[in-house]
Amino acid sequence: MAVPAGRSVAREQGATSDVVGAAVFVGCALWALVSAAGREGRPEGVLLALLAVAAGYTCGRIAGSLATARPADGATAEGGPG
Repeated sequence: MAVPAGRSVAREQGATSDVVGAAVFVGCALWALVSAAGREGRPEGVLLALLAVAAGYTCGRIAGSLATARPADGATAEGGPG
């Protein structure tokens, strides 16, 4: 599959895992709501845990994108070594 000039190959390969992860996440949230609807259970604990997982995932994605944005040659903000 040809990648357009503006897109990276790494992002193309990571899109599938993003979609699968989102589908699993939504499935877990729906399972918590449906299983609590049939009885007097309260799904807040499970939904709070899912929120914590989503926040951790988001922080990891942001940190990963910031880590790859740094210059690879070790250049500093002052203009170079020493």
